[in-house]
Amino acid sequence: MRLTKGKWAATIVVVLLVVLTYFPLLFVLSNSFKNSAQFAANPFGFVLSLHLSNYLVAWQGIDRYLINTIVVAAGSIILGLPVAAASAYVFAKVQFKGKEALFYIYIGLLMIPWTLTLIPLFVEINKFGMYDSWFGLILPYAAGSQPLNVFLFRTFFEAIPDELYQSARIDGCSETQILLRIVTPLSIPVFVTSTLLLCISIWGDYLWPTIVLSNYHLYTVSAGFEMFVQSFGVSGHGIGPEFAAEILTMLPIVLIVSAGMKYFVRGVTGGALKA
Repeated sequence: MRLTKGKWAATIVVVLLVVLTYFPLLFVLSNSFKNSAQFAANPFGFVLSLHLSNYLVAWQGIDRYLINTIVVAAGSIILGLPVAAASAYVFAKVQFKGKEALFYIYIGLLMIPWTLTLIPLFVEINKFGMYDSWFGLILPYAAGSQPLNVFLFRTFFEAIPDELYQSARIDGCSETQILLRIVTPLSIPVFVTSTLLLCISIWGDYLWPTIVLSNYHLYTVSAGFEMFVQSFGVSGHGIGPEFAAEILTMLPIVLIVSAGMKYFVRGVTGGALKA
């Protein structure tokens, strides 16, 4: 089948986008197996002599930070998602005066840049004695994720047929029982979606951990990676381990997103069509 000029142009654009997307990843991967001399001689090429020891050095330098990130992410998810689900259920199915106005005010928090809240948030964390502790990370992450998660959960809950809620109420279920026994099992896609979004946000956050933590042993992976890079100074001897550390830093979140992508798509589009 012959391609028209329009299809050729579209194909070229798609190929360019794929190359621009994956070339940096291939660049990092190839250089993670090189030593400093190989990188200086040919930074854009592949080599047959692979220095697997780079990954051992990288793991020994960032393993603590990866574990810290998993702990902080797990705590934020356990604390944040149930609160978001309960709040969204109230906004979706409980009638009270001023509900819509309150919901839009709440969602309006999404329009406030994160950086504008850093100073008051730091003062608050310090006042409550959570400076230099994981609670200073977990609580702000859990709270900061609420507006978006409430929006996602509410949209999903509203897509569930009202007949299902009514049948449960007729059978004597309370609103809490409806949420826990009926709505929650149906909402796995949106739970996974919220989990992925929160994990990505925590994985990529460099600024807040460096502000609220003075003990670098508690750093999460983005701030910890910077500490690992600084440990080599400006000598250039850490080129291979630094690239290897980038791969190890990216790998967990890539695996998590890949495993949950099916549910992520269902969670994002689950409320697009009303049942």
